[in-house]
Amino acid sequence: MGKNRYEGGPRCEKTVLGNGVRVLTERLEHVDSVSLGIWVAGGSREEPVGMEGVTHFLEHMLFKGTERRTGEEIAAAVDDIGGNVNGYTERESLCLLARTVGEQGGTALELLFELLLHSVFGEAEVEREKEVVLQEIRQVEDAPEEWVHDLLVREVWQGHALGRPPLGDPEVIGNLEARIVREYCARMCSGDQIVVAAAGKVGHEEVVRLVERQAGGLPRGGEWSEGERATQPATRQTAGGQARPAGKPAEFRPGRKLVSRPTEQVHLCLATPACGRREEERHAFSVFDTVLGGGASSRLFQEIREKRGLAYQIGSYLQAYEGAGLLTVEAGTGLENLELVLEVTGEEVERLGREGPTPEEMERAKTQLKVGLALATESTGFRMHHLAVSEMVWGWVWPFAELVQRVEGVTAEEVHALARSAFTEERTAVVAIGPFDEGSG
Repeated sequence: MGKNRYEGGPRCEKTVLGNGVRVLTERLEHVDSVSLGIWVAGGSREEPVGMEGVTHFLEHMLFKGTERRTGEEIAAAVDDIGGNVNGYTERESLCLLARTVGEQGGTALELLFELLLHSVFGEAEVEREKEVVLQEIRQVEDAPEEWVHDLLVREVWQGHALGRPPLGDPEVIGNLEARIVREYCARMCSGDQIVVAAAGKVGHEEVVRLVERQAGGLPRGGEWSEGERATQPATRQTAGGQARPAGKPAEFRPGRKLVSRPTEQVHLCLATPACGRREEERHAFSVFDTVLGGGASSRLFQEIREKRGLAYQIGSYLQAYEGAGLLTVEAGTGLENLELVLEVTGEEVERLGREGPTPEEMERAKTQLKVGLALATESTGFRMHHLAVSEMVWGWVWPFAELVQRVEGVTAEEVHALARSAFTEERTAVVAIGPFDEGSG
């Protein structure tokens, strides 16, 4: 069992159990609550071909019954501790979360481990939950403002594991068996793939003892055989936070896809490649994103909404994964304005690439990012999330002060260079859902 105290904010403690489970805590003296989480590295990106959506389905099933409790008794146990318990699945991780008062923290963490390690995946419950997950998939497809983002990722990383929607493939979900889900969970939950994080009114040694008792017996490993793995597997993280060899990288696929639906508006995504989550460029990309579409003073908001009235909603956002990323402009507009919105967006990017950002834009963007971080750090949930994600990606926790310094260090020349290479013809993908004529595209 190894232990290490990080210096600088956040001030946290870390212990690595003998089987690779990592435990990170940050005690905050000024709060009475605690946020806790168990992360399992992997997510939908790690799913073998033919099992698309099994991780998200597994997440659902973790709340349906354990060796000790029925689904109804789990719901009662959640209410007994107050606060809330939840879970989510992303492309590179599965997470179980709890937030409650400090004195209930141990009980909450025990419940999370019970869900993760002792769920029974009963056949009747699996069959019942299939329809729930299928309804969730249909619900997203019935919400074009959400679905367009899934379609975008599927198009630009077509054929790669990153392009799969985490919710899964309906045909795969319909054919899942309890045995398959049970075996997948057992393989996924190896010691060196698990990170436990807690922030708030929490004692590190107490959490370590509880984790040792609950998960100290888990094996290391859990690697898929070559036949089991996806055709483009993700990079997985070891206990030290270092990447294992990755498969084929995600290659950006430019193009244009229009999906016809009887909507009142066109829901639009316009994307260009960005850097992966480990790359140093991520700080410059954050400033570029903010200047371009990150707020009410951004170029796109001012030009497209305020000056021309072409859209009610217009903005941009970043996605970063292992070895790949996207910068996406999103908008909702009328069918008659679609081409003009695309044209004006291109003109604004071209102008930024030609002239570069102004000193005022640079200062404003950096202030937005720094203040956003400062406000977020007042949340125990954010601090807990920061501990876990930093550990999984880097193997150590970024001090907030250093993140601020990295943002402050971004130069106008760096943003200018990104703007010059962004959204060129070979680096642009457009996906839109709206009332298009059949055959348009």
